[in-house]
Amino acid sequence: MGLPKVGRASRTSHEPVPSADVPLQVLPWWWAVVIVAAVFAGGALAMWWLSVAVPIPSGPANPASGAVPSSGSVFSSGSVNADQLRLDRIKTALTVAAALAAGATLLMTLRRQMLSERAQLYNERAQRFAESEALEQRSTALYVAAADQLASDRAAVRLAGLYTLERLGQDNVKLRQTVVDVWCAYLRMPYKPPSEVLRGNAHESPEHPGAGSVVPDAAAEAERREELQVRLTAQRLLKTHLDEALGDAYWLDARAGRMVIDLVGAVLVDFSFGGCTIGRLSLSTAQFHGRTDLTETRFHEAANLRGVQFHGRADLGDVQFHGLADLRGAQFHGVADLAAAWFRGHADLHGARFHGLATLRGAQFRGRADLREAQFHGLADLHEAQFHGVTTMGGSWFGGDVNLREVQFHRRADLREVHFDGVADLSEAQFRGVADLGKASFFGSAALVGVQFRGDAGLCGTQFHAVAALDGVKFGGDADLSEVHFRGNVRMRKSRFERFAYLRGARFEGDADLRAAQFYGEAVLVGARFQGSADLRDVEFHRNADLSNAQFVQRLEMTGAVGTANVVLPRGWELSGEPGPADGLRVVTPASGWSAGQEAHRAGNTEEA
Repeated sequence: MGLPKVGRASRTSHEPVPSADVPLQVLPWWWAVVIVAAVFAGGALAMWWLSVAVPIPSGPANPASGAVPSSGSVFSSGSVNADQLRLDRIKTALTVAAALAAGATLLMTLRRQMLSERAQLYNERAQRFAESEALEQRSTALYVAAADQLASDRAAVRLAGLYTLERLGQDNVKLRQTVVDVWCAYLRMPYKPPSEVLRGNAHESPEHPGAGSVVPDAAAEAERREELQVRLTAQRLLKTHLDEALGDAYWLDARAGRMVIDLVGAVLVDFSFGGCTIGRLSLSTAQFHGRTDLTETRFHEAANLRGVQFHGRADLGDVQFHGLADLRGAQFHGVADLAAAWFRGHADLHGARFHGLATLRGAQFRGRADLREAQFHGLADLHEAQFHGVTTMGGSWFGGDVNLREVQFHRRADLREVHFDGVADLSEAQFRGVADLGKASFFGSAALVGVQFRGDAGLCGTQFHAVAALDGVKFGGDADLSEVHFRGNVRMRKSRFERFAYLRGARFEGDADLRAAQFYGEAVLVGARFQGSADLRDVEFHRNADLSNAQFVQRLEMTGAVGTANVVLPRGWELSGEPGPADGLRVVTPASGWSAGQEAHRAGNTEEA
């Protein structure tokens, strides 16, 4: 039966694990008897072998008889004396016995050396254990002393406790995470910043003292200022040991893992983790006063910022979230700078509120992005932002102007019921997947110039309350603009509909400029209503198009338009025999008696209105 292979896989769960320290065993007394017996037995065996291999002649050879010595004998007749031969045999046996005794002596010497070295090893281990035990006792004593110092009423003693913990963590890798936990626990203690810090918050912040706020007691203010210095020191110590650029000062735990930061509900002032590298982060419901600097910070695990409040400026430019970034319900009362931020995992900003300027210019959302019911009270700048995963912004509200120029949605984009109260600029934006803007509301001017919808585009029930510019928009998939409502003037020059264009029930209350628009798929305008002038000059209908039931209240102009034989034109216009610029297209011209028919058509539409 073969031996099992040495390795982790060959050992079952119930097999005992061999100990590294095998106890010493005393050599039994009978081993000495065995060795002496082996020496004598070796000598006797040697003598027996010689008696068999080299026998002693029985007598001298007789020359007269003519006998010849045996060929098997190494001695010739009369050349060896029998006594001398016996003496040599005894010497040889003694030599063998001496050799065996020397071998046994050598083995005993080797064993004695091995035992000596092993005893030395045990002594060294015992010494190291004693040193380790002394270090543990010293570390425990320092830890207890530091904890007592942090509980002191004097700020200077608390500062000394923080630095004692730093020295303890720098010298002992096993205690680094514990030291960080103590610092974080201290920062989680209830605290009210001094009034000058609160006055530095954004005016929109509920923590900003108003004109009629109560003046705090001088003694209480002095105590808050002292405590502030202690907290700022704790924050600086955390940053120092979380910055990889500082080399040996950067802390890893005993398993070479990154530090875990738990600051849930902490009150932080002028907090700075810029350039730090952190493992798991918990900052839910934390309060940030003053300026918060998280620029170029790298979070390698989940980052929980749910319900956090930034009362001052928040700098998160170039921040990297490698795991889940949970900012649900987060509030930014001042400027929020997330320019070029990287969200490699799921980015959850559901219900986040930006009360001031919010810039996500060039931000990269590699995973799913959830901005449902997010509120942007000021300018929102998402210029050149890229959403690589599914993006949901349903119910979001933009109270100020919004810059979505050249933004790219690589997968499905859900913008249903989004409210744009200010100017909305989506020029050159790209929707590579399905884009759903159903029932979105644009209360300010809307610029969608050059937007590309490579998948299906849904604008069903979308409302444009001011001027809307959709020049050069390209619809690569089906375009659903049913029940869309343009309350102001709309311009869709050179727009391109590659597939189905559905404008059933669309309403154009202002002037509608669709010059040079191209419909390569079927176009349905049944029930569409143009209350202002409608300019369809140079429009191209390459497949079926039904404009018969569309209502044109004021002037309709279709000069230069072309279409196939399956195009149903409104009254006053017809397809001529003149060929168009492409095969199968014919030029649209005014019908005979156009003026009277157009007037009657306009009057009929007016009566219906």
